[in-house]
Amino acid sequence: MKSKRRANRVHEDSVYYGAASAGVVVMEGRRLDEAEQYMRSLRAKAVKVSKALTDAGVPHAVIGGMAVLAHALRAGQGFERMTRDLDILIKRTDLERVAQALQPLDFRYRQIMGIPAFVPPQKPDQKKSRFQEGVHIVWAGERVRPADPVPAPTLDSRPVVLAPDGYVCLDVENLLRMKLTSFRLKDQVHVQDLLQIGLITKKIEAALPADLRKRLEHVKEETKREGLG
Repeated sequence: MKSKRRANRVHEDSVYYGAASAGVVVMEGRRLDEAEQYMRSLRAKAVKVSKALTDAGVPHAVIGGMAVLAHALRAGQGFERMTRDLDILIKRTDLERVAQALQPLDFRYRQIMGIPAFVPPQKPDQKKSRFQEGVHIVWAGERVRPADPVPAPTLDSRPVVLAPDGYVCLDVENLLRMKLTSFRLKDQVHVQDLLQIGLITKKIEAALPADLRKRLEHVKEETKREGLG
């Protein structure tokens, strides 16, 4: 029995050593399960929050990585890129209505490091902020940062679609504009995802402002260079 355990340990060590030598990160199956469970809970939260706002008649749209995921699923793509947050676009004038709609879900409005969000109340024995567990808000029609080339989309024309899970999310054209405006590394990766799925059409490209078209061209060039396209 001892020799069998020793053989298994030698095999595991050799697998880890080989992966390390090849520059590969070996992730425990438990970690992958936790990531999958987290994404399931995030999707469930998006459905619950979006339904509460829809029932209250509040215009809104899920944005960010969850919106990219929704469009990937709608396009029949099986990939599910990990994302940490639930971001939602609402009108600033609807803040009070949103607060009332989300109160039964135990979310309370706060500003954390200048970011507007609805977060669960802090538990007495909990030291870590529950910011990530909340709903992060972007104001429709306003610039997220003063230097942004364009403001966030408005919701007046309701440019939204229904995700397969049932939550309301921003359409591809406006989602692309937001990603190209923010243009962090993760935003560029999300743009790559939309390109690979084939959702960024010539019509959508032509409608972009010139400075955002340049950013899109940069992502396309990088995608081609990396051999992803």
